Amino acid sequence: MNRGLTWAADTAGIVFDIQHFSLHDGPGVRSTVFFKGCPLSCRWCGNPESQGTRAQLMYFQHLCAACGNCVSACARHALFLEKDGLHIDRDACVACGKCVPYCQRGARAISGHGMSVHEISAEVRQHWRIFQQSGGGVTVSGGEPLAQKDFLYALLQELHDEAGLHTCLDTCAKAPWPVLERMLPHLDLVLLDIKHIDDATHRQWTGAGNADILLNARKLVESPVEMLVRLPLIPNFNDTDDSLIAFGNFLRETGFRNIEIMPYHTLGLSKYRALGKAYTLPPKAEPRLSAAIDVLNDYGLDVTVHRH
Repeated sequence: MNRGLTWAADTAGIVFDIQHFSLHDGPGVRSTVFFKGCPLSCRWCGNPESQGTRAQLMYFQHLCAACGNCVSACARHALFLEKDGLHIDRDACVACGKCVPYCQRGARAISGHGMSVHEISAEVRQHWRIFQQSGGGVTVSGGEPLAQKDFLYALLQELHDEAGLHTCLDTCAKAPWPVLERMLPHLDLVLLDIKHIDDATHRQWTGAGNADILLNARKLVESPVEMLVRLPLIPNFNDTDDSLIAFGNFLRETGFRNIEIMPYHTLGLSKYRALGKAYTLPPKAEPRLSAAIDVLNDYGLDVTVHRH
């Protein structure tokens, strides 16, 4: 092993999950590594635990027996029992995780832990035969993997160049172009989320503008890496005729041909409760899926629908 590989293997980052046997994050059967940290704060985010960069305590109240064992384990006195059940002082909690082993029903969990490139590589490479047989590989997702750019680069080097695995980056591309460009030689596929074409609307719903995202999209389409644009279809945000027409124009002008629509869902709603965060969108809202397909087909795009 040369010095470069030793450095890469020792590089560490923070992840909140590694999901094996994934079927929707690229071709074949895959392992998906979820990074913590994201420059966006999308209102509909299905993984709210991915937005922050630090470890977080998740408390699933429906599993709690209110036994009080965790209360005595907390040195910061961030937990307390009342008549209506267990409460958490989120300002006092530092997500140290000392309370977690005291819960016998799995009502408490820490989201986010450090892992080295070597540790992740060792775990996902156990599934190399399944990758080989199915045409799968490893997808890095989040959060936004580019937010941990050095860790991401080292991991892609190890998985793509040394292990020979198919690698895929699931990204919103909210990063300077040189950061993204650096990753491309170590990628086989980029799944690019584009959420809205209008900068002001994008900023209102995601907390950040999209000028660099659209610039990166234009540059990516000129790269040799395989691309697939993904559109998270959100009611009253980007499923209007005006939004879809602007989207179709942008993709046709930049040369994209394939797009995958990801319809709005609320599968992550329980995570908001577990983090003590409010969910601000109507849980039962339905996006205009048929209209979106019709509009985008009119622009000559090959449209598929992501099924959860």
